Amino acid sequence: MSRGTVIRILGDEDHDYSFAKLHAVLGALGMTIDLDETPAEEFRDQIATEKAERIVALTQGNVALEAQAIPQQSARAQVEKAKLRIVASNRKLWAP
Repeated sequence: MSRGTVIRILGDEDHDYSFAKLHAVLGALGMTIDLDETPAEEFRDQIATEKAERIVALTQGNVALEAQAIPQQSARAQVEKAKLRIVASNRKLWAP
């Protein structure tokens, strides 16, 4: 692999490179990459849960007094409701 190709990949200028090229660059840097397969449903559920937890945490963070915060069980229920809405949405799930 040419030096120019490595510079373009590392400089985020080359967005059309193969896994083999990425593997070669990582190897040259003394690094490895491990990939784990995750079923799409499980991945979608994980991302939706993380987003829902952030939303509920933001809501809880806005509560002025800690004594006014909702119970943990209620917060979990809100996370589940938010997660279901996120998964059902047509919007991009991975958008920040």
